[in-house]
Amino acid sequence: MNYESFRKNSQKEYLGYCEQKGYIYSVQIDVNQYSVVALQNGRITVLITYTIQSSLVRN
Repeated sequence: MNYESFRKNSQKEYLGYCEQKGYIYSVQIDVNQYSVVALQNGRITVLITYTIQSSLVRN
């Protein structure tokens, strides 16, 4: 992920600030797929990427 795609992504949520990494965000990158990224000095660092599974509903 680069800064431009991060900036244009409307599905991001600010999580907090880390002195070492910068501003931390959760960003949706695809259906059920997210990344936690750090923004520092206009540079994006992907920290983790994860997939959400839909839960099974039992009757």
